[in-house]
Amino acid sequence: MMRRLCLGLLCCVSSGVLAEPQDATRSVRILDEPPAAAPAPQTSAPALPKPPGKGGGSGAGSGVRIDVLPQEEFALGAPMSFRVTAEKSGYVILVDVDAQGKLAQIFPNMVTLADPAGVDEKANFLKAGQSMTLPEAGGKAAYRFVASPPTGVGMVVAILSDTPLQIVDLPDVPAALAGQAEAVDFVKDSTRMLQILPAEGEHPKRSPKWSFATKFYGIR
Repeated sequence: MMRRLCLGLLCCVSSGVLAEPQDATRSVRILDEPPAAAPAPQTSAPALPKPPGKGGGSGAGSGVRIDVLPQEEFALGAPMSFRVTAEKSGYVILVDVDAQGKLAQIFPNMVTLADPAGVDEKANFLKAGQSMTLPEAGGKAAYRFVASPPTGVGMVVAILSDTPLQIVDLPDVPAALAGQAEAVDFVKDSTRMLQILPAEGEHPKRSPKWSFATKFYGIR
């Protein structure tokens, strides 16, 4: 059974909040084939803010850590990867917030969830001390993360839940906060409002225990 989370008493959209493979409005775009080479525009790199917390928000000591690979500045069309490390066991979800504040869940995504055998609830589970790099080299789900418009400062947020879940329903970040440290608090506060919708025969709605880690990146 696939777990979804919703804000308050609102119902989830049936498809969840996932970046579409050809959605060029998101900073991190998911492709099911390797991208064609793209020329890098010669523009100055945006200044990256530091999120609140230790390690500039990477998550050290918070329960989960995240790194943007192979660097934190990208030209349009460049491949991107993310390494997530769990300091305590839980279920990992990655959300991307682009330079205009649009939020998209990029892991688990529509490619990793499209398994004919059904959704594997453990696919995004990490034990304490374990790491995963996304996309996973040699993994069964063939997809890529690609730096896409809009240019500017975006951020990726690793969310760790102690409860099994695969999809979260979060609002876009207000445009006035996009690319700023305040955007981190907005995503955290929105996530803490989420509750698990009970399946038939389960107890009423409940809230997971959350851990967060954030990294800003630049696209030029």
